[in-house]
Formats: sequence, structure tokens, C-alpha cells
Amino acid sequence: MYSGAPDKGHSTTSGTSCFNEAPDGRFPSSRHLTWAVTILMGYFGLRLLFLALCISPFVPPDESTHLGICKIFSRVPFLPANSPDSFQYGLITNIPWLYYWIMGKLLSLNFLGFSDLVFLRLLNIPLAFAFVFYVWRTLRLITDDRLTQILLLVAVTNTMMLTFLSAFVSYDNLANLLAAMSVYYLLAFYKNRSAALLAVSLICQLAGCLTKITFLPLALVLNGVLIVHEIRNLAGLLSAFKTCFRDARGRSIIVALVLLLGLGLNSQLYLGNYINHGTITLEPTDVLPLESALQYRLAARGHVFKLFKEGRVTKEQALEMTSLINHPGDRADTAFMIENYAKFKNGEIHRMGLPEYIPMWIERMAAGIFGIFAHLQIVNYWPTIAPVAFLAALTLLAFLIRWRPEEVEGLPTCLLVIAGFYTAFLMYRVNYQNYLDNGAPFVALQGRYIFPVIGPIYILASLYLMRLFKGRSARLAIFGLAAFTFIVSDFPLFLTRITPAWSYWPPN
Repeated sequence: MYSGAPDKGHSTTSGTSCFNEAPDGRFPSSRHLTWAVTILMGYFGLRLLFLALCISPFVPPDESTHLGICKIFSRVPFLPANSPDSFQYGLITNIPWLYYWIMGKLLSLNFLGFSDLVFLRLLNIPLAFAFVFYVWRTLRLITDDRLTQILLLVAVTNTMMLTFLSAFVSYDNLANLLAAMSVYYLLAFYKNRSAALLAVSLICQLAGCLTKITFLPLALVLNGVLIVHEIRNLAGLLSAFKTCFRDARGRSIIVALVLLLGLGLNSQLYLGNYINHGTITLEPTDVLPLESALQYRLAARGHVFKLFKEGRVTKEQALEMTSLINHPGDRADTAFMIENYAKFKNGEIHRMGLPEYIPMWIERMAAGIFGIFAHLQIVNYWPTIAPVAFLAALTLLAFLIRWRPEEVEGLPTCLLVIAGFYTAFLMYRVNYQNYLDNGAPFVALQGRYIFPVIGPIYILASLYLMRLFKGRSARLAIFGLAAFTFIVSDFPLFLTRITPAWSYWPPN
């Protein structure tokens, strides 16, 4: 155990009481909590099964690509090489590969007659349950209030895009789980002072970086928060690691080897990309011959747009070149980007500054979180998004009134920094820069990209929304309003918006 004395404010007794309601035998009792969890998770599981079995493979974002790469990984012992069979899926080397490797290995266990698609969809469902579990465990580090716990579970299992994505073949599901685990074990280390917990958080972060490249800014902020939190006791932290590894040799050797393996594999991927190609993120055209790279629909889209943007082809020639793109959606997107950029460059479209861009970004992100952005869409704009906006306003008000930086060993503040940094990075460094680069405000602006920190966001929202009022009746009213809003805004709204184009039966 890490026995170094925590800073003032790290006491395990001084900060938690304000978040805990004294048990009084009234709703929700521990029995009510058990029933609520059982019903919510059962409802969640049934919806995921329905989606996994009944939604067309042409609807979920990039599922056919993820499935194809998983199949390629299933045919080799470790990592495959780029080949004519893989060109249509883009790069399968020089990319984060952990999700594909795991799912590829698990495909060999498909003995029950399911199609590979349905089998892998079903394997993604446990990842969603584990994600919910770790988000809930993180909340339990801060509060034992049962009403807050139920509200968090309602929110995290009734967010339309999160529910939808959880039932399909996507590396986002593993990345979201590893993000939740990384945050939980880091905060558990702050509270319990065990170096072993910190080691597990670091392992999860390394695994996340091998799953999806957008995990890198999350790992950056997690380690930044760690350094700031432990700045006065870094020597004690290093000493605790040595003690941990010395006291339990077998387990410590395994942990040390896994840490070294994770570091080595991440170095091989990202440092190798930088040394060999000058960047850590590669496009197919950086590695493959052009003719081979253009077999991947997104590479073809990016190539045609780049030629037009750099002035190497005219607009008419670029529009004609979109015929190279087989996928009708991507072909239409490319034509739109070309037409839009021509207007953007000529000043026919107003260029938004950051203050103007941020409200639009928030509106679009909310529409994609509480709606669905995929190859078919359910865009949740006004007025159906109004109840969610009202809850967000109440939550912001509650946070401004009730937040105290040092409460509960500073854990809510850590969650705020983690979620705030990642959100700001995504908005400014990714989405806004893309907008300035291509003039299309909605390209790569997806609600699901915020999901690595949706756990911290929902934990803070549940905590402070349930603290807005101290009266029991007012708390129950706010809880009822929030729970009703989340539940109605997910599956019932989904069922009213889908068309026959969304479904396929029987699955094959």
C-alpha cells in the first residue's frame, strides 16, 4: 500500500459526508436500489440484444470496416500485413490494433452457428456492461447516495448514441471501457493510496492508446492530473512503487512485465510511425501505393478533396473524380465538401470565429449524443432536445452553487479537469481546426467522440443535480424529471424515428 501522507483535503473522512444521505429507511432503500439496478440493467441488455439482432450492418458507423479488419486479424497469430484483401479497409498496420486483435482471436470461438457479424456484436455487449459498471464504481468513490447512483445508471444506460453504439462492432466500445477503467483506478488510487491501483490505471491507459488514437489526449490529461495531485509527494510515490513490487514478487513481476509490454508496443506503434513517416497518425496514402490506398473509401474521399484544395484539379475535375468512391454516402459527402470549400474559399460562406463556433458545436454534439449519427441518422434538434437542455441548465446551476474544489479529496474536481480538458481538446484542436481546414463545420463532428469522458460528465451531473435542492420532495422531483427525460429520449424516441431501412431479419 502507498502509505505516504496525503495533502490537506485528502482525508477520507472530511470530504464525503456532504455527498451522502443518511439512511432513513425511505425511498430509495438498499432494497429499492437493488431492484432499480436489476430493472435498468435488464432493460439495457434487452435493448442491446434487439439492436444487435435487428439493425442492418449498413447503418452503424464504419461497422463493415471494423468487421472486415477483425476477420483479417483472425487469420494470423499476431499482427497481419497490408494486402490486397485489406486495401478496402484502409491500413491494418501502423494503426492502434488491440480491439481488432482481441475480436479476431475471439472469432475462433464462434461454434454456435451465428454469423461473424452477429457473434462479434454479441461480444461487444459485455464491454458495454463493464463500461457502466466502472462508471458506477467511480461514482461510489465519491458518494453512497442511492438516489444519485440510480440517476447515474439511468443516464448512462439511456443515452441514444451510446446505447446504439454499444450493440455493434466498433473499437469505440473497448476504448470507452478502458477510459472508464483508467479514470476509476486513478481516482481509487487517490482515495486508497495503493500503488497497485495506479499501476492498473497506467496499464488501462496503455491499452487504450493501442485501441484508438483519440485515447492519447485522455492519457495526457490523466497523467497531468496525477502529477499535479502528487506534486508534493513524488518521491513517496516512487518509493511506494518499489515497495509494491518488492512485497508481492509474483504479482509484481506480472504487473511490471505488462507495463513494460504496453510501453514497448506503444513505442513500436507511435514512435515507429514518427521515425519512419514523420507523424504518429498515418493515412493509407502514406504507406500504400496510391492505387491500393484509394480502394479505401475514406482515403479516396480525402485524396480527391486534397487535390481540389491544393489547386491541382478544378472543381469540375474533382466532382468527376468522386466516381472513384464506391460508397454512395461518402461519394455524396465528398461532392458536398468540394462545393462547400469552393464557397468557403471565395467568401460566399461566412467563416465562423471561435465564439460563434462553440454554440454550434455544443448544439451539434448534443444532437449526436441524444440522437444517432451513423450511415442513417436520428438528429435530435429542437424541440425534442429541449428537456435535455433544461436538465443541462439545471445541472450547470447546481454545479455553480454547490461545487467546492476540495470536497471528497478533490475527486469531483479531478473529474472536472479530465472531462474539461478532453472536451476542449476535441472541440478546438480537432473539430474547429478541421473546420478551418475544410470549411465544413459538421465533418468529423460526432457525438460519440465525447464518450471517453461521458462517464465523468454524467457522474458530475448526477452528483450536483441531486444536490441542487436539499429538501427530500424537491430531490425526488428533480430525479423523476431527469430519469423520465433520459428514458423517453432514448429507446421510445428511437422507435418513433426509425424506418424499415434500419432493420434486417433474419440476421445473416
